[in-house]
Amino acid sequence: MSQDLSAVLAKQAKSSDFWKGAALYERCINGHKTSLKDADALYTYGYELMGMSYSVYIHQVIEQVIALDIDHVMFVAREGYIFKEIYKSLQAQLPANRRAKATTHYTYLSRVSTFLASTPQLTTRELELITYKFDQKGLWSALKYVGLPTEDFQPLAAEYGIEMQRPVRAYWTDQKLIAFLNDHRVQDKVWAHHQKAYDNLYTYLEQCQFWGKHRKVALVDIGWDGTIQDNLVRTFNHLPEFPLVHGLYFGRRNMKPVLRYSSSFSNGLIFDRRNYDINGESIQSCATLFEKGAGAPHASTIGHQRTADGSVQPIFKSEQSLSRQGEVVADAAVAVMQQGALDFAHHYAYHVSEPGRGYDTFPASTYAPFVRGLLTRQVVFPTRKEAQLIASRLGEFSEDMGEDTLRSVAVTSTDLWNLLKAGKFKAVKRRISGSTWRSATVKLLGIPGVHFLFVLKRFLFF
Repeated sequence: MSQDLSAVLAKQAKSSDFWKGAALYERCINGHKTSLKDADALYTYGYELMGMSYSVYIHQVIEQVIALDIDHVMFVAREGYIFKEIYKSLQAQLPANRRAKATTHYTYLSRVSTFLASTPQLTTRELELITYKFDQKGLWSALKYVGLPTEDFQPLAAEYGIEMQRPVRAYWTDQKLIAFLNDHRVQDKVWAHHQKAYDNLYTYLEQCQFWGKHRKVALVDIGWDGTIQDNLVRTFNHLPEFPLVHGLYFGRRNMKPVLRYSSSFSNGLIFDRRNYDINGESIQSCATLFEKGAGAPHASTIGHQRTADGSVQPIFKSEQSLSRQGEVVADAAVAVMQQGALDFAHHYAYHVSEPGRGYDTFPASTYAPFVRGLLTRQVVFPTRKEAQLIASRLGEFSEDMGEDTLRSVAVTSTDLWNLLKAGKFKAVKRRISGSTWRSATVKLLGIPGVHFLFVLKRFLFF
């Protein structure tokens, strides 16, 4: 049966790039099918559903690094963890003339660790950034998002009668908040913290071989909004030693306005909002699944500090924090899934390097249409077994936006039905809204037709 399928796909591969990707994928799956039969379900999930997308992405990164003559590649923590491993695997197996010559570095950066350095003043911009958050807590969330200590600003907020954790909606009409932001005592405190963060980040980037007027540096990361790149551009773009930065991301949603007018480039190699289609919409509807699948086992970076010898080292989230504890619980499960993705990358590298079958002659972008279709299947049309697997074993995640909170990737059917039986319908709605993989959560409800209607709504209103 598998030989018949291989023959059919090989014939179809002549007709379009989608089928070329399907044929390559089938070869990678077929070569490992015996091992997959007895493997952990998460290993199989990582191999069959994560491996192809990550491999094609990093293969494109290598090709872009060569085409753009990139000098240095920075794999941004934490998602850069598995991407660097796949990069090494592909580089080891690709022919010498298809390998990138750039130096590489695993770099401890995050939204939080770069935001304060780019924020010399606290303005309505920072309030705008948190208003879309599912559970934002007003000024308190804005300060946390930027990386400012809330306790330093509590007394001044109290002077203006501001409840620090009251959600903010129409901030532009909130006279108390506007007055608070216009107080020079507030801005003096912001500046002091900003300056320290600025100096530390500059030195840390120097240690990461970032600086150089004629240097080309690539950032490899899961991407989405390009916030880290945006922060670096806002902070240092005026300096003559600022390099030409290329954001080579797995996916990119809405590009930050400042990135359109700087010595900086930003591209989503698997999904880019500028080339929007229904498959792209599917991918961005559950960004967390891909972040979780690529993330490192170490804690997220929350800042940088200078040591006694003058060097700068990353500050990690406390191991005792609620959000970190929630991540640690799933570390072993994530490692199993990642091993599946890494093993797929090894087989992928073998097949795209194998002469005589044509795969060694196609650019990696050839396989992207199939990858996007595969990801739509994975995200929008999960089987009940897949949804339950991720909901029960990957559990919760932290958004790493400065707050010590957790959200569910997907909610288990047991949790949902316990709430339904108790008549807590609003709680059910909130749990579904709070999960980042809503299609899986709806699937786990198990009510006939509900998942179909959920998916139909997405396609009708695309």
